[in-house]
Amino acid sequence: MTSTSSSAPPCYVLASHNTLQSSTTAQASSILGHVDIQYRHADDSPLSLLPSHPDEHVFVLYHDPDNPAAPTIKSTSSQFALSGIKASQAPGASMDEDKNPNMYVLQVTSISADHSKYAS
Repeated sequence: MTSTSSSAPPCYVLASHNTLQSSTTAQASSILGHVDIQYRHADDSPLSLLPSHPDEHVFVLYHDPDNPAAPTIKSTSSQFALSGIKASQAPGASMDEDKNPNMYVLQVTSISADHSKYAS
């Protein structure tokens, strides 16, 4: 099975980090970082998505179990923008039906001078 759609929520999520140069062109980067994952449900308060401290940057990946092939992403940070998401089979992931076997890579771009740290 090589499908990249699963009704289970994502559990393998990475961030690919680029910096925005003053010439407004993005510099290619191969920096991949792990993100902390916190699952929220549609009926949870949106206040739970607010950062808990000034250095925390929240990226929201919306996974619709009825349309798993089209996840959407948003950033609540003024320092980072999300420009895309790539989903592919996670290397070595089991095909356990309770787990989403896909790896999601969030395309993160720094839009501020301090781009040395980010978290989700």
